[in-house]
Amino acid sequence: MNLALLQAGYPITIIPPVLRGDYIDALKASNRGDDQHFINLLSSMVCESQRDYIRLLRNLGEG
Repeated sequence: MNLALLQAGYPITIIPPVLRGDYIDALKASNRGDDQHFINLLSSMVCESQRDYIRLLRNLGEG
């Protein structure tokens, strides 16, 4: 997953353990042809990763 994200220009994304069940359910649904849940979950995780990077950069700039 992260290799595909990196190749498309997105940051490495971590699925937190608390969302592991949702991730697996989304993968199963995707294998049945319903990609929407996986796309929504992954999009929100990519967005959160980008927020983390922005917070990190802001903190580095303040130091």
